Amino acid sequence: MRKIITLLTIVFSIPVFGQNHFVGLKGGMNSTNANTSNFISSNDNRTGYHGGLTYEYRLSNHFSGGIDFLYIQKGFTNDLIFTDELGIPTGEKTTDKFNYDYLSFPIKGGFFIGDRISGFVNLGLVPYILISAKLIMPAIEGFTNEKTIDMTDKVTKFDFGGLIEIGGSYKLYDRFLIFSSIGYQQSFTTITNSDYFADSKIKHNGITLSIGIKYSL
Repeated sequence: MRKIITLLTIVFSIPVFGQNHFVGLKGGMNSTNANTSNFISSNDNRTGYHGGLTYEYRLSNHFSGGIDFLYIQKGFTNDLIFTDELGIPTGEKTTDKFNYDYLSFPIKGGFFIGDRISGFVNLGLVPYILISAKLIMPAIEGFTNEKTIDMTDKVTKFDFGGLIEIGGSYKLYDRFLIFSSIGYQQSFTTITNSDYFADSKIKHNGITLSIGIKYSL
């Protein structure tokens, strides 16, 4: 009889325990750039997107931890301004695109408040694994065609950074909630090396806007 009671207690406790675990999908837009030294200046942002899986574990009534598994586009653009023989800008320009695509694994911990409607703030560390790196040079009428240079084999394959994000969520039903957030990410390491702009440093940074849905296990 005691064994039966113990078993029933464990079974009925599982849903309560499980509601601390949330899995879901998230995605959104990025606006990224780079901090550079001994490199081209006056960079502009690259607009890209990110998407993938998210997991959260609620440690208590106000604290949580989690990890995401995301594909994310990062990079920047740079304008080449044309001048005449006197060095005066002609008003024409081309824009080179430095595109870097990664798998990222943000590991986060943070604070939340509220139940059906809640707000949260997270801090975290982000390892990145490079998937693709390309320089896209646009066509110059009468001179060259558009050219894409694959730099994947030259760029440092691993990047590492930090993040901060704030957001809010709304519980739709007992087990589903939708959320949105805005975050800032900054790389601590440079993607340059002896084969890729050896005398320079390039560190990614950017803002992410995310929306998603989570399910309580």
